[in-house]
Amino acid sequence: MDRAQVNTGEHYLAPLTPAPSHDALLGRLGAYWRALGVSDPKQIAALSEQALRRLPDHAESTDLLTAALLAARELLDDWLARTLDLPRQPRVLAAARAALLNGTIPNWPAVLFTPPDDAARDVADDLRVALAEAVPASVPGAMPTQRIELFSLLHPLHRGSRQDASSSSGMSHS
Repeated sequence: MDRAQVNTGEHYLAPLTPAPSHDALLGRLGAYWRALGVSDPKQIAALSEQALRRLPDHAESTDLLTAALLAARELLDDWLARTLDLPRQPRVLAAARAALLNGTIPNWPAVLFTPPDDAARDVADDLRVALAEAVPASVPGAMPTQRIELFSLLHPLHRGSRQDASSSSGMSHS
């Protein structure tokens, strides 16, 4: 028996997969931007490059594709926060992304990352109107104590016998 094979456990490890190439990442980011409604190939390329520039230096140690997609989302969130003057809070930004992507503002990619002008202000105004109102934070309330009755196949029979007993005792009192 070769103890080296038993002690290393290499046969249990998943095979190493190479990191996606720059072109593969650009392709996936392009698909991401197209799914969000950006259709101009030049704008898709520019947004994808900006997202790749945002990748942290330690991204090689993590899943590079996931890091690239998160960088693209952060790029969009930065634009939304700046355009709408929103706080960088996850719930607020998620509501802004939903308002942006619900289809009511089809021309939003045209003003994405452009200097503020009338078209950008119109998109910002439309987004503010489409933003869902934040609901108040949930506040736990007091629950009244209730008796828990466990399920039993005989439960209806027991309840019936209790009602019979109470009704028969009620008759004797009359």
